[in-house]
Amino acid sequence: MNKKVVVVRYLLVCALIVGGYTLSIGHVAASGSIGTQASAQPREDLRRFMQSKVHQEYTFLSYTIWHDHPLTPAKMDSIAASSVKIIGLSKELTVYVAIYKEQGWSNEDVKLFEEKRLQLSRVAEELNRAALRRDAREVHNFFTHLDSTCQSCHKRFRPDLQWL
Repeated sequence: MNKKVVVVRYLLVCALIVGGYTLSIGHVAASGSIGTQASAQPREDLRRFMQSKVHQEYTFLSYTIWHDHPLTPAKMDSIAASSVKIIGLSKELTVYVAIYKEQGWSNEDVKLFEEKRLQLSRVAEELNRAALRRDAREVHNFFTHLDSTCQSCHKRFRPDLQWL
């Protein structure tokens, strides 16, 4: 591995740690108010929605599950709350199908997007259950599945965002 790749990966990990820590403070405080709410703001394009909402939750989960050991009861509550948010966000993704179909998505694209949206919701539900049971092994397992779901969708729609 060349030096440039190592430096880029190091910087990415540092950014995730700082960002995850910042997010964890707000998630621990908000974990008592678990629930989904539809966004009252006008719909953004899919890229902005994913960056500002879904990726924020993903980053929090990644930091908390993979880097911020141990998984305390408070962290498990925060993981459960974040997974509920992802479930709600996956439901909001349905509005983009019509928009992108009008812009030229094929029926195959629409079908894959819907499959991945449903898969994201199901995996987030399993992650939520594992966190509520305080089962660290299963939390790790289901977050790995959530990551795979994201990556498989990126492979088709955002290959520039795939992990190597």
